[in-house]
Amino acid sequence: MSADISLAQAPRPRGKAWRRRRNVLLVVQALIIVHILHWLVFGRTIAPIEPSESVAFFRDGVVNLGLILLVLMLASTALLGRWFCGWGCHVLLLQDGCSKLLHRFGIQTKPFRSRSLSHVPFLLGFLMFFWPPVYRWGVSPLSVKLNQHYQWFPAFAGNETWPGVTYEFTTSEFWKSFPSFWVAVPFLLICSLFAVWFLGSKGFCFYACPYGGVMAPLDQFAPGRIVVDDSKCERCGVCSSVCTSHVFVHKEVHDFGSVVDMNCMKCGDCIEACPTEALKFGFTVPPFFKKNAKPARESAFRISRFGEYALLVVWAIFFFGFHGLYNIFPLLMAGGIAAIGTWLVHLTAKTFQSKTVKFSKLHLRKISGVTSLGWSARISSLALIAFASHSLWVRFESRSIQNMASQVDLDKRLVFSSTPLIATGEMALVCNECIARHQKIQPIDEGGLAFASSPPTWLARAWCHTALGEWSQAIPFVEKHLDYFGFRDDVAGDLGLLQQLAAPLDAEFWYLDQLSAHPQSVRLLEDFTRWLERQGKPSDMIAFCREHRDRVAPGGPIDLFLMRRLSLATAQTGELDESVVWFERTLKIEPNNPAAWLRLAEVHLQRGALDSVVASARKARVLVSDDPRLLTQVMRMLDAGGAIEEAAALRQQLREGSAG
Repeated sequence: MSADISLAQAPRPRGKAWRRRRNVLLVVQALIIVHILHWLVFGRTIAPIEPSESVAFFRDGVVNLGLILLVLMLASTALLGRWFCGWGCHVLLLQDGCSKLLHRFGIQTKPFRSRSLSHVPFLLGFLMFFWPPVYRWGVSPLSVKLNQHYQWFPAFAGNETWPGVTYEFTTSEFWKSFPSFWVAVPFLLICSLFAVWFLGSKGFCFYACPYGGVMAPLDQFAPGRIVVDDSKCERCGVCSSVCTSHVFVHKEVHDFGSVVDMNCMKCGDCIEACPTEALKFGFTVPPFFKKNAKPARESAFRISRFGEYALLVVWAIFFFGFHGLYNIFPLLMAGGIAAIGTWLVHLTAKTFQSKTVKFSKLHLRKISGVTSLGWSARISSLALIAFASHSLWVRFESRSIQNMASQVDLDKRLVFSSTPLIATGEMALVCNECIARHQKIQPIDEGGLAFASSPPTWLARAWCHTALGEWSQAIPFVEKHLDYFGFRDDVAGDLGLLQQLAAPLDAEFWYLDQLSAHPQSVRLLEDFTRWLERQGKPSDMIAFCREHRDRVAPGGPIDLFLMRRLSLATAQTGELDESVVWFERTLKIEPNNPAAWLRLAEVHLQRGALDSVVASARKARVLVSDDPRLLTQVMRMLDAGGAIEEAAALRQQLREGSAG
């Protein structure tokens, strides 16, 4: 039999391996449903087990189940090859299902072969997993140092401190890491139906999957491979015809004794389809250690070198234009759009070069000329390139706006003080330019040139307004940020300070409303209680703290903060007996606080309880080691309480220490 079998007209595989993979993934989906039900009933469950969750470790140091899954995937890939792609990836299951669906409708999928785009998954894998630490510890510090020596060199960002390692194996926000419905559905269509139809049966895997970009290099070191029994192999080519990864199996097993192509996903379709049972999964020398073990598909690339470079440029415009655009397009979705968009541009370009162009039985150009479908493809390509270029401009402006706002280096404590610091001179010019540039990327209906808002820039715009003293104009952007991204303690705290400056009469009502919705916010509690004290309302502050204790867990950090506030405030208002009660409760939770013991001694002194003054001072003395300031306060309390000899001994110790 001839080995030159057309892969576009490949016979259907037997399907047993595909059904086994489907059953494995159905079990996984059932486990996910169980987790969702557990979350609905108990409010907390195991965090989503997705490899994408591992990004939290590279970005924020969070160890979760996604990181553990990624490590297991990579370790097993180094031994068994890309088995996870074939047996554990739900996206591949969708692509296989779409291939069968299209085949049922008589649509034959043909692989789009581009040498330059085949390297895209490696770039995406780097951006997803390795770029955050490289940026944190390499690019950012280097840019800061270069900016210090050369003013013309831009400082991309300040040095980011490593937050340390934290652990997150359970969650009460199961859907937090999942995209919205309006993003998830188009993404699933892009990575499955459209990718298969336009790019081939595993088009998304080959041109847009960052996990494949990480696992494919490890596959070259894996001893686990599809191997052949030469005595049984007839080189009929059936194995290659059923391979949905478009691997030339019959050529590679003949030349190297095993499949060396890193795109082989160990799905087993070729093993099932082999009529002589010559193929099996086994262990052999990895391709990395074989000479000239190049995949046979290398001979299938037909695009010229110039064409490959052009495709790479087009892909870059699409990807970097869409990735993160309007905070809508995640990396995987942007990669899928870029791959499909590049294919469309390539197909359209062929209508200018060839006399006849056909895709999936549809004619784009005949000898007589370009068809209406061909003109539609040309218009669509032009519109997509224009939109991607516009998106690239929006993204560039967004990043520039955030960098400009970071240059407004004012102390927040002074900006939000009772006598606010206002930007002047060159810094004021930077703020005004930043605001003007942000207005350009506002939606068209708001006077801008963009199609939607860019949420990551809202805080930058708000900070520039704040630095200029335009507090009422800054508030809407901070509110939009909180509504879009959810409550964040530091952002809500800044919004509260803006409320104090812009509308002091309404600030109290704003704080009460926010704290009723977010009773655990430490920042809001601190700012609000200080605000009431500055307004000369200690009684209102005491009443609020008493009431708010009913909303928080007893003995917790928030409760401890409220009791501290109550102990100090009641002492200032003359309610000394109640102040003693609050002090004793806080010290029961946190007994190793010498300053609190000294403050309690002062309250006892005001009450005239001299024995209690001495007892509290002695407690503080035990906890104070060599702090002269605290030791001086202890000496005064001992002296005031009547412990003259102890006070004199401590005074002598302080003198000797000062002399030494």
